[in-house]
Amino acid sequence: MIKKGNPAIIRIVISACALGLVFYASRGKLLDAFSYFSEMDFIPLLAGVVIMFGSLFVVSQRLRLILSVQGVFVPRLRLYYLWMISLFFNLFLPSAIGGDIAKAYYIYKDSGRKAAAVSSVLVDRFLGLAASVSIAAIAFFLVRPRIRHPQIGVVLICFLTIIIVGSLFVLSHRFSAPLKTMMLYMLPRPLRFKLEGFFDALGHYRKGRKDFLVGYGYSILAQSLFIIMFYFLARSLQIQLPVGLFFLLIPLVGLCSMIPSIGGLGVREAAIVYLFKSYLPVQQALAFSLLVALFLYGIGGACGILYGVRGGAVTHDVERMEVSVKGDS
Repeated sequence: MIKKGNPAIIRIVISACALGLVFYASRGKLLDAFSYFSEMDFIPLLAGVVIMFGSLFVVSQRLRLILSVQGVFVPRLRLYYLWMISLFFNLFLPSAIGGDIAKAYYIYKDSGRKAAAVSSVLVDRFLGLAASVSIAAIAFFLVRPRIRHPQIGVVLICFLTIIIVGSLFVLSHRFSAPLKTMMLYMLPRPLRFKLEGFFDALGHYRKGRKDFLVGYGYSILAQSLFIIMFYFLARSLQIQLPVGLFFLLIPLVGLCSMIPSIGGLGVREAAIVYLFKSYLPVQQALAFSLLVALFLYGIGGACGILYGVRGGAVTHDVERMEVSVKGDS
């Protein structure tokens, strides 16, 4: 029981420490941060809601394309619904990728193909990450004179390297074969069989490279919409910064949100305050981080209500979600 609880405890500690840093950095200015809400413009906020749900159509189509490469066909509306409930599961499953666990679990339940479900959701996540880093890299050069964090360039180079290596791993048999052999050799037999099934599922994308590139295009569009959503949230608080800065900083916030935590809570807010306080008063950066948190929890909570109305999941389904997607059938 202790071992089982350790990951949850670690996530709670990370979220708590990150929140502590946020409030320490803005100590004495919390009331000033809340004062920005009294002058909020709700029109940009509503625009953000529309863009949020509009972007789900794009990512649903991307996931449908990725699944079709493996011969798994899920209706568009079903995938849109799974993306909606993933926003709910993002609130409490690990970091900002908890919704991926829920999507993989329900796609597996729908199709009966666990390896295909897990690998497709991972490729879907990878394409989103690749697009996010690509957008940030382009924005880095476009707004370079305004950058006040010189280490951003180093971070982007590291992630671009990961993206290139990951793409070669998925698309190139010559590149992935030695790594696959080494990994399978090092693992015990039960895990070896599971990983072999996962590698076999990934092999489908080498034959569907065109679909992989189309999926990347969907990701660029979806990430751009997501960033514009953040821009509108900022405008609702009278924040007037060049939109190019958002195309650089918001992807970095997303990368930070992947740190193990409770649905990205704390690390996301800390990243927003740290990155934006160089361009805004710290209390306004804090207000922006609080608005983002309230927005995401509000949207996720609404999707959770929809999930509950439609039957939701019994308790043991939720408990087994993280476990069930780790193995292959």
